[in-house]
Amino acid sequence: MSSEAPARGRGRPRSEEAHQAILAAVVELLPEQGLTGLTIEAVAARAGVGKTTIYRRWKTKNELIVAAIEMLRPPGSPPDTGSVVGDLGAIVAMQRERLESSRLPRIVPRVLGEAMEDPELHSEILARAVAPIRGMLVEIVERGIARGELREDLDVEALVDVLHAVPVYKLLMTGGALDAIADVPERVVPMLLEGVSSSSGARANARRRSSGSSPARPARSG
Repeated sequence: MSSEAPARGRGRPRSEEAHQAILAAVVELLPEQGLTGLTIEAVAARAGVGKTTIYRRWKTKNELIVAAIEMLRPPGSPPDTGSVVGDLGAIVAMQRERLESSRLPRIVPRVLGEAMEDPELHSEILARAVAPIRGMLVEIVERGIARGELREDLDVEALVDVLHAVPVYKLLMTGGALDAIADVPERVVPMLLEGVSSSSGARANARRRSSGSSPARPARSG
């Protein structure tokens, strides 16, 4: 007698397989139906499970949507490569590997836009999918400060805004193509960090001292 598991499609998936099938169905259906058009019935049919299987795990459609979008967040702690550029590059590489075949990078901007009509859902998506990514960026920046790479007086949240915004912009402009963010750490980040590195503070102070010590230029007579 064969001990092989039954092939997908010959019966309803169970436990963890069913869980992942349901979340994958949500990700597949959101671009087709949007937030308002998405139904539990459609998710159940696409995943090959019963509606009761879904409701045992998530009480509402919004809870299900948040659980699917939450898969965007990287697992674990941010990698520590010894440099800010290296850490950011490691996160990008990890996300590309995880999400290469997923529609998530393409649908999250649309979902966030549609969710603005539902403040509670929008807040949940930000808290469970977006905030963890920002938290990783904050940790990377703070490590850069502790290592002496970055200025001690820089505005961490403002820098994180920019570090987060550039990849999001590239994903929006390319329809979610992960290749578009592959070179952000190597091309964009060094240029950005030139203004927030520990040495840039000394250069800025030197310019201010130089400017303050220079005599005022007399007005030209007409």
